[in-house]
Amino acid sequence: MPVTDNGSGRTTGSTVDTTELVHSADLSPDGALVAWSASRVEGNTERRGLYVGEVSTRGAAPVALKFGECDHTPSFAPDGGRLAFLSTDGAVTRICLVSPADLPGADVEVLVDPEAPGRSVLGRPAWSPDGRRIAYAATLSNRAPGVPYRITRVIGWVDGLGLVDDATADIFVYDLDTGTHIRLTDDDWVNTQPTWLPSAGRTTDGPEAAGAPRIAYRAGFGPEEWQQSSAAVRTVDADGTDRTVTEHLRTNDLFSLTGLDDGRIAVTTSGAKPRSLGNLFTLRPDEVTTSEPVPWHRTDRAAGLDLDLNGDVIGDVPIPFMDPDARLLLHDGGALLRVHFEDRLEVHRIALDGEPRAEVVLSGPGCSYPLAVAGQRLLYATGTALSPPDLWVRDLETGESVPITRTETGTVPCTMTTFRIPTGDGSRIQAKLLRPAHADGALPTVLLIHGGPRAAYGEAYVTDAHLLCGAGFGVLMVNPHGSRGYGMDFADAIIGDWGNRDFADLMAAVDFAVEEGWSDPDRLGVAGLSYGGYMSSWIVGHTDRFRAAVIENPVTNFWSMYGTSDVGLSFLPAVLDALPQTDFERYRALSPITTAHTCTTPTLLIQGEADHRCPPEQSKQFYSVLRRAGCVAELLMLPDSSHEGSISGPVAARRAQNEALVDWMVRYVTGSEPNRKGSPGTPDKGGRPR
Repeated sequence: MPVTDNGSGRTTGSTVDTTELVHSADLSPDGALVAWSASRVEGNTERRGLYVGEVSTRGAAPVALKFGECDHTPSFAPDGGRLAFLSTDGAVTRICLVSPADLPGADVEVLVDPEAPGRSVLGRPAWSPDGRRIAYAATLSNRAPGVPYRITRVIGWVDGLGLVDDATADIFVYDLDTGTHIRLTDDDWVNTQPTWLPSAGRTTDGPEAAGAPRIAYRAGFGPEEWQQSSAAVRTVDADGTDRTVTEHLRTNDLFSLTGLDDGRIAVTTSGAKPRSLGNLFTLRPDEVTTSEPVPWHRTDRAAGLDLDLNGDVIGDVPIPFMDPDARLLLHDGGALLRVHFEDRLEVHRIALDGEPRAEVVLSGPGCSYPLAVAGQRLLYATGTALSPPDLWVRDLETGESVPITRTETGTVPCTMTTFRIPTGDGSRIQAKLLRPAHADGALPTVLLIHGGPRAAYGEAYVTDAHLLCGAGFGVLMVNPHGSRGYGMDFADAIIGDWGNRDFADLMAAVDFAVEEGWSDPDRLGVAGLSYGGYMSSWIVGHTDRFRAAVIENPVTNFWSMYGTSDVGLSFLPAVLDALPQTDFERYRALSPITTAHTCTTPTLLIQGEADHRCPPEQSKQFYSVLRRAGCVAELLMLPDSSHEGSISGPVAARRAQNEALVDWMVRYVTGSEPNRKGSPGTPDKGGRPR
């Protein structure tokens, strides 16, 4: 794919490669130090390095820890004397320990279990309250490449994990005093997010007179689970002498958990399910005496608050905490959580006792991401549509915030206009238009459609939009019906009816941009990933107004996706409000493949080969039908790339997607190549021009 000059003297690839981004971070227990990992692309490799800096020393250079090529996820011990971090070498991730006081020349201790040196840590480790042990989740695949294998679990593959039998994870504890790794679980689930609970009151002969503490954790992707989001909250003794696992809750959409000092467990849901908002509740043992384990009592801590916890304002930079983040911070009797409000994320403190109540902790023009809390200091990141997130530390008593990092993107300066469009039902659709700074007149414009659909564009940095802007395009980003952040009714408005109200909202936004003189009606493109890919493929089958389309990892055929996607059995019946066995016509009518043969728009499909969410067959079907119909079409395959592989997958895949998107739009929206095989037809019965 040719390299595109973005007009700034830099190529699209070099613009992205020169950006150093915050990856992960933690705050020392005294609130004086911040440790963070920053990522940067060098050649075809993403390197991550660790830094430690003082909060109170403005302008002082942080200390760099030079160890591996991919060091990330720092975590201070409870006394601040040690810093744990993860170091990834090839396919294996290990826990490392270092003394912050001895930096930069400190010795690094790598925690390798001699019984399983190939075991790879999965997710953030958890220090015990006394700092003597570390709980962690880890996986170990023993399957030999090339050997035939058999699937017996309901969902054999999960996006981002791959073959689930190769990714099952168990809970371990590392004892710093003895240097031993203790296995706590051994089953066929993916066990993650270990968190420490106080003793249940049993007596022992050991140093902990009150009895052994327990580990609570999230167990997901069970062998018989057909709903991909189904997960359980379980506990097990932390000392490994009794490996009996107790299950306290099993539900759909279970997202994150953390232990409380009084033995309860705080749990959140993601809000990704239809007919739901992100929620917070606590679990505590029922006051009953029984020899059999019973579910714990569940208390809704967000009842009546009408808040959408966790949230999902979409960006496309490889920063894990910009995605829905499983971190659950405790402060001053409450949980600090992201709250999704329209086009931004706020931070609220939700009370864990008494009547449900919430207090705004951070609210501003951008998206805020809570990362760690120590005393009255909060480590958070904040970013906007014009700048990726940077780290700050806020004094929660005075309200003063101190900057820790500053990201330079190297992209062309842009301006953002936020506006609302009235719709027929009286609601107003929020949208944003990104334009090159100092641009005049009507620009060639790309309608960029977000994924989800239960998500939103907003004050989060979208690299694709900035690269297009750098190439001279206006970029229109719209939150149509079905988007998140505007209430549950708005998000649920397209259940069973994709491609109707959302299509009308998107076209109304384009019409508005044209009427305002911002966008050139004869130079329009459309693009999107996942649900954005669905809408892009739906659009090119229902109108000829766009000169080019770039469709990434789309849904194009609901009835084949039902049996091939990791979420097909549960997600599709929920969002379509029907099963294919009982309402096949709905699956057929709402599938873009049904009208693909009418498409005349030059279309580039981009597909991750390892995408188990919207599998490659979805793009391949659509591509084949377009080519058979005589439409200009190409298919770009991204090896080893999952559903979001062009965002956080192999560097070569990210670069290929960046270049291909800009090149296709330049070629067909602003270029002179023919982009029609015939003349536009007349509107169909729904008033949609074909």
